[in-house]
Amino acid sequence: MQEPIRIELSLGVMFPSVNCYLVPGAPLTLVDCGVNTVENWTLLQQKIAEHGYKVSDIEQVLITHEHQDHIGLLPQIMEHSKAIIRAPKAIEGWFRRPEEMQAALYTFQEKLYSQVGFPKEMAENIKHWVAQMGTATRVKDLSRFEFFEEGEYIEMGHTQWEALNTPGHCPSQFVFLQAAEKRMFSSDMLLPIAPMPIVSEDPTQAGQTNRALKDLLVSFARLQTLNLQTIYPGHGPIFSDANAVIERQLARIEMRKMECLKWYQAGYTTVYAIHQKMYPYHQVPPNFSGLHMIIGYLDLLRAEGLIEKTIAQ
Repeated sequence: MQEPIRIELSLGVMFPSVNCYLVPGAPLTLVDCGVNTVENWTLLQQKIAEHGYKVSDIEQVLITHEHQDHIGLLPQIMEHSKAIIRAPKAIEGWFRRPEEMQAALYTFQEKLYSQVGFPKEMAENIKHWVAQMGTATRVKDLSRFEFFEEGEYIEMGHTQWEALNTPGHCPSQFVFLQAAEKRMFSSDMLLPIAPMPIVSEDPTQAGQTNRALKDLLVSFARLQTLNLQTIYPGHGPIFSDANAVIERQLARIEMRKMECLKWYQAGYTTVYAIHQKMYPYHQVPPNFSGLHMIIGYLDLLRAEGLIEKTIAQ
């Protein structure tokens, strides 16, 4: 297999960029497609052209999860190519009824911010920032979509890649594994720095939150058994020796979890209050990233019997 071509598109918050990958060979594949801006659409075309291709040459687009920095340019790509779109079955609703899905997300977020003690004004600022990331992606031709599930194999670059559901960053996060070569397109599941385990509505229990950090740790353990050597992440540079990266991230999560316990025991009684102690340098945006981590730390502390109740709900 030829080496995938990493294409950086602008993001501007948390990470300066988001990655998509052009995979040469049959079928010519684009993995994810960046935030929907005029600048990014121009940049994507330029970067593809630098390697001797045009958008119209793309035969397949693979989507790893539904976040706008990974699906934003999909309508333009579909308009300028005949590509087949392959995406997780779990996110089908984001293409069939995107406005409804986005409205439900906003409703959930507002409830969550209120529950964890965020001031109303700050919650509104976060909501505004999320909206700036892009509106729901509406596509015109759903007949070009094929939806995959856990364990299915997808061909790109003359090679078969296994689709694995690795929840943690979000419940619908998928990665693509080439086990023989110990390679993986990791999207936002495995990054050079610890990924954000975003708290969202539990897909199995309406109205309940998921346990994002716990899910992330389970997925980390699964990936460690694969002894992965080459990682194509959703943000940041391509890297090797995945297990060493995971071990560093696990150590930091453990350290920050115990720091969270210290503030809890000191009498800070809301996620927001702990957040102000553990993430004093965060401003809006993107200070809600700390919110998700603290909820996760409290979930772990409760599961370990170190606190009696979770104050996140």
